[in-house]
Parts: sequence; C-alpha cells; structure tokens
Amino acid sequence: MSAQKLVSGEYDFGLNLSYDESSKMLTGYFENYTGLDEQTQNSKFSCIFYIEGKVTGEKFSIKTYYPEDKEDDIILGTIEITNNKTIKIKLPEEHGGCWNVQHFADKPEQFELEKKSNWIQVRYLDKNKSFFFKENSNLSKTKMYLIKNDIVYVEKIENGKAFCSYKGKKIIKGWINIDDLNKL
Repeated sequence: MSAQKLVSGEYDFGLNLSYDESSKMLTGYFENYTGLDEQTQNSKFSCIFYIEGKVTGEKFSIKTYYPEDKEDDIILGTIEITNNKTIKIKLPEEHGGCWNVQHFADKPEQFELEKKSNWIQVRYLDKNKSFFFKENSNLSKTKMYLIKNDIVYVEKIENGKAFCSYKGKKIIKGWINIDDLNKL
C-alpha cells in the first residue's frame, strides 16, 4: 500500500494548506465565519488560525495560533492524512471564536481538497509594511504592498525573496522580501 501524501491547495470551509516536499514542512491558514449581524451586514463570529508542523507520517503534530498572538495562543493538535484529497484536524481545545464557527475539539474535522496548488509555504507578513517587486530584484519595487498579518501563498524562494500571491479583492502576485514574513 502506498503512503498517503499531503497536497497543497485550497480545501473546503476556508482551509488553505501548503506542503514543502524538500523540508517536509506543512504551513497553512484557516479562516471561516458564521452568523450575520443585521445592522452591519458582517459576520458575527470568526475562526482564524495559522498552522505549522513537520510531516512525519500519515498522522503528525501541528502548532496552531492566531498570527497576532503567537506566544499566548498556541494550541497543539494533529493532522491526519486520510487520502490524497482528505485530511482531518483535531485540537484539544478551541481557538477564540471557533466554537461558534467550527468545532475542532469535539472530534477530528474533515476537509476535502477543492483546488490543488503549487504553494510550498503559507506565510504571513511579520513587518508593518512590505512592498511587492515585479522581479527578484530590489530595483523593481511596485506601489503595491502588504501590511502586518496579511497572508501570502509562496510558490518559490530565491535570493532572499519569495514569489507569492496575496488574495485580496483581486489576486496580486510578485516578489517580497522573505525577511518580512513570519519565521518558520
């Protein structure tokens, strides 16, 4: 029987995962909302956390936390690779707000791959501001930038820069300084 493999991409219910085959590192981001505030027309509840871990088999340990609160919000859990399109996440307790959106502590939550990608990392901006570059060169700075805690999807890393995409109102792709991203 062949081993199940983690696949980078967009999973259902707001889960994005990346797997770097060379380092065996998993990084990801979960963001989902529920309930409607009739006055503001915004969601009432949110469940947001970053995920990182080293893939050591079909079931392995992960660290989860809210990006702005890495030191005080860490919850250790597990990911189980069910098959090449399905994973399960289990946490011993809920992140703030998650109990209103999606329960991770009651039982393992299952996620199905919806769109495969070539991401090698999911990271977030650790600096207050970071500009995109058109090329892997400091001479090609654009007017577009990211702000602290924005999530990016890294496709490759070369010469101190990461080629990545940011999903805002539209998808922006370009190079940013790797030192401006969270440390793994």
